[in-house]
Amino acid sequence: MEETDRFSTVGSAPNDTLLRFSLKLDGVVSGGVAALSLLGARTLDPLLGLPVWLHWAQGAFLAVYAAGLWYAATRPAVIRSIAVAAVVLNVVWAVGCAAILAAGASWFPLTLLGGGYVGFIGVAVVVFGSMQYAGLRRAG
Repeated sequence: MEETDRFSTVGSAPNDTLLRFSLKLDGVVSGGVAALSLLGARTLDPLLGLPVWLHWAQGAFLAVYAAGLWYAATRPAVIRSIAVAAVVLNVVWAVGCAAILAAGASWFPLTLLGGGYVGFIGVAVVVFGSMQYAGLRRAG
């Protein structure tokens, strides 16, 4: 059985260009944040005010997430279920960032840099999710 038969797929070039681009961009950025989180957790802890365990958990999740996005985006036809999951996960991630910022020091003792980092990540995932949603709609 061919791999595209096992998954629901969407479009092919040129209709899926935005979707492929947004999945790859999200994958590259997520992979970079994963590496930073996994390799620099102990350094980031005092700078951001987020605990080491959270950096490690984020890094591990994002490493798998980034690989899945890249896989979905580089198939002959984009794997729709992974693209839809990316949109949903980006929304959930943005809500989580907003919750961390709203909870303030009651959850984590964020530094000013940490608050900026969490806010920037929240905005970035909204942008990625929006691009992916638009790409899914365009691809049909």
